[in-house]
Amino acid sequence: MKTIVDLFSKHGTLVQKDALDYILSKEKPEDFATELLKNFKETPLVLTLGDIKKIETSTIEEPEIQKQSDTNGMEEINTQQDELTTQLMVDETKNSEENQLAATLHFRNIGIGSIKSWKPLAKEYEPEIRIIKDVTGNSTCEGETKDFAYLFQSRYNSLKKIIKKQRREVLNAISVDRIAKNNIRDIQLIGIVKDVRTTVNGHRLIELEDETGNIMVLIPKDDHRLLQIANEVVFDEIIGVKGVLSRKGDIIIAQEIVFPDVSIQHEKHKADLPLYAAFPADIHIGSRMFLEEEWNRFIKWINGELGNNRQREVAGKIKYLVIPGDTVDGIGIYPNQEKELQIKDVYHQYEELARQLQRLPDHVSVIIQPGNHDAVRPAEPQPAFEKEIRDLFSGVDITFVGNPCYLSLNGVEILSYHGQSLLDFAINIQNLKYNEPVEIMKTILKKRHLAPIYGGHTPIAPEHVDYMIIDRIPDVFVTGHVHLSKIGEYRGITLINASSWQAQTSYQKMLNFVPDPGKLPIFNLKTGKATTMDFTLKTQGDIS
Repeated sequence: MKTIVDLFSKHGTLVQKDALDYILSKEKPEDFATELLKNFKETPLVLTLGDIKKIETSTIEEPEIQKQSDTNGMEEINTQQDELTTQLMVDETKNSEENQLAATLHFRNIGIGSIKSWKPLAKEYEPEIRIIKDVTGNSTCEGETKDFAYLFQSRYNSLKKIIKKQRREVLNAISVDRIAKNNIRDIQLIGIVKDVRTTVNGHRLIELEDETGNIMVLIPKDDHRLLQIANEVVFDEIIGVKGVLSRKGDIIIAQEIVFPDVSIQHEKHKADLPLYAAFPADIHIGSRMFLEEEWNRFIKWINGELGNNRQREVAGKIKYLVIPGDTVDGIGIYPNQEKELQIKDVYHQYEELARQLQRLPDHVSVIIQPGNHDAVRPAEPQPAFEKEIRDLFSGVDITFVGNPCYLSLNGVEILSYHGQSLLDFAINIQNLKYNEPVEIMKTILKKRHLAPIYGGHTPIAPEHVDYMIIDRIPDVFVTGHVHLSKIGEYRGITLINASSWQAQTSYQKMLNFVPDPGKLPIFNLKTGKATTMDFTLKTQGDIS
């Protein structure tokens, strides 16, 4: 008895007699008391039997519920899960007012206890992470005019090779200067789009440029198929054109417009081990709209403390968390942001992020890249966090990468890009919508470039090598930024837009944009299939 009393006294807590008797009635009173202390949201001044019952119902008894469910069939598993979800919703509703008023530096933590019946399979394997392509440590630009020349030369030469390899229509492409010199009638040309516009008569005009000169390409308004393709052409991208030269020799009448695109015969890599990667994007630590309750449920789930048998099995197979940018909310990113910040110092935001990631199980490896809210240069490609920030994450297995980044997880190649250019594509291509990121991602793959438009909403750094080119075909292409949960596929490539952990901001409300937060995309590295876990209040989530 004295040991139990002393244990709580060290935490400044007095124990009522009936509460003490209840603890002593347990098979292992000291272990039970320790587990109680771990799971208190706030340590009470006086521990009552009611306090114990509440914690025991919501957390400690969960493994016992799960064990019972195992013996009574799948129907009872679903029933117990529904009850657990309902209890969570009730507890969170009671605490919502308190959460809204909280403005402290640290978010409230749920205690994470060990679940003896949960044995994560991912713990049995060492991580296999390989960085394939990343600007970090390789930046050469100084912002001079010559740097921009190097950038566009790199883009043109790289994508020209891809187009000639992929598209037979322009296999025999010639340079612009040869058109005038040789008076060639049938033209195949590869160039960079210098200008694109619609004439008063409804024709589409594209000005193409290569290293020898530039020429106009006309797409007749009555060629509806070709006009639809031409409407997808944007500034500064590399395209191929097949057509005939006009009588005056100053315009090409287009017959075909081709993009680099990806091969239909893409062979997908798959891991030999039954491991998963998950993508918690746009966490936005520091924002008052940070979804603390949903995030806490995610932390409990990935530690094996929440969910039915199937969900906990999946949690135990997650080996990697890839965070594609906007890890914190940053400072001064959007109008009046300071009014919506809970943590107003960006370094304190990263300190809080580090504390949250320390709650992950030890066997999970984390890959972090920056986004437009993070404390790195705004121009893309963005290098990984500076050492001053990286040092805040001691004690956590984290690989810091740039944005974008090609990486391999157990042989599965992933192209991770925060996704700021999604807005530029939505603005410049009529049939694309900002709230349909998967369709934009398909267009990006067709163009084989993440952010071709210079001077748009996406700032571009004039690196001597264009790191935004998609010069190899990934197995998974993941983006964030738009705060939506979407999964799709294009020519064998899994497309993931990875939701967020932030509720609607005032700026989003002004733009009439409704996010879809609290979702976690999960990719099975062995089967190549993706699904989503839902941590919102409406449902505990389901994995198919």
